[in-house]
Amino acid sequence: MQDLKHLSLQSNIGHHFNDANLLHKALRHKSMGGESNERLEFLGDAILNYTVAEMLFQRFPSLSEGDLSRIRAAIVCHESLVKVASRIGIADFLEVDQTHRVEKSKDSILSDALEAVFAAVQLDAGHDVAKKVILHHMEILLSRGEVPLGKDSKTALQEHLQARGIPVPIYSVLSQGEPGARTFEVQCDVPMLRIRMTGKGPNRKMAEKDAAAKVLKKCVASL
Repeated sequence: MQDLKHLSLQSNIGHHFNDANLLHKALRHKSMGGESNERLEFLGDAILNYTVAEMLFQRFPSLSEGDLSRIRAAIVCHESLVKVASRIGIADFLEVDQTHRVEKSKDSILSDALEAVFAAVQLDAGHDVAKKVILHHMEILLSRGEVPLGKDSKTALQEHLQARGIPVPIYSVLSQGEPGARTFEVQCDVPMLRIRMTGKGPNRKMAEKDAAAKVLKKCVASL
């Protein structure tokens, strides 16, 4: 019978294990000696990269290989994985020697453990289940705008819309504020999606980027 503590973790992961030993192994750092999560981490890294690559390939048919690689790298980067691991609550379940629990190392341990958990899910229930779990957590990252895609929001929004055959957004200046202390207010409108958001900034360019970022976040969340 599985303990209640690990059952709560499994709920956060989105998969209840048939073989709980796989989850325990995924959470065991090499500092503890014996069998650790290193081999699972190796497998999980490959599964994660493939799953995200397939998602992007299907979702963005017009993007080049270079752009697909850039976005995938942003989604599976160390910082993104730490955010997912922290949201799931993996830190509370890790088996790590106390000398390794300094903050800098902890982040690395968290991201490695998350990859090991993804591998454990696949070994426990197959690739379709692992894919569903991974995409669920990656979608949360995207919907919350937590992935640094590496391009300004106007460019990212335009690429996002073009990949779906949607016309580019329309920007309109709503106000320019008072001379000497201006705050521009700009509206970004995507009529086909019925999405319209307002952004602000010290100049028109910054206001447009602010509005575009809000529209992009709403677009991704509605996928």
